[in-house]
Amino acid sequence: MASTFRAARSQNANLSQATQQPVREVDAKVRAILNYILDHTAQKIPIKDKDLLAAAGNKNELKERLPLVSELLAQRFGILLTPLDATSKTFICTAEEPVASIHELTSAQRPQFTLLCIILMYIFLRGNRIEDSKLYGILELLNIHPDEEHGYFGASVRKQIEETFVKQQYLKRERSQLSAYDDPKTFFLWGPRAKAEFTFEQIVQFASRLLNQHPKIFEHHLSMAQEGLNAEQ
Repeated sequence: MASTFRAARSQNANLSQATQQPVREVDAKVRAILNYILDHTAQKIPIKDKDLLAAAGNKNELKERLPLVSELLAQRFGILLTPLDATSKTFICTAEEPVASIHELTSAQRPQFTLLCIILMYIFLRGNRIEDSKLYGILELLNIHPDEEHGYFGASVRKQIEETFVKQQYLKRERSQLSAYDDPKTFFLWGPRAKAEFTFEQIVQFASRLLNQHPKIFEHHLSMAQEGLNAEQ
């Protein structure tokens, strides 16, 4: 279950290794770009190319150095620098190695990670798209009240969903209006980071444990989700 939770913890210990490359390969601008990305990895907020221009100097310098920066991130830190779209103007950082167990996470990381898995699971079970009111209704049934402090998930679950997870690209939010006479509705889908860090098979295993059901129960959902992903590609 690929995630930047673990990668963020090891970046400081490995930074010196990345900067010991020969100057002909790693110059001051490469190090500056690398440092900027590593400093912002833990926040999981997408990085725009314009954010890196101050470190690179100009667009050409940035373009020439990004391949080497990407290589260093992968080799030294196990971090993948992935463009969000074909224009390559916005990137997210994800870890190459999956989190094998929630016990690898810190106690502060586990609640948010668990909440995210629950949300991604229900989006998956609803055909990869769920109306916000229905998602919050499901959470209420689990005794997770969006606007109340939760003993495990903390304050304002709604804010975590609508702000944190959306900004981090774990969730994508869409508004839809069938006609001028209908009120617009808001839907949640898996975002680019969720697709990069999780697989449908992993979510099936999570659902199987949480709902106490055999994984075969979710074969139809898995097939439909995969068809939808193939259609997007």
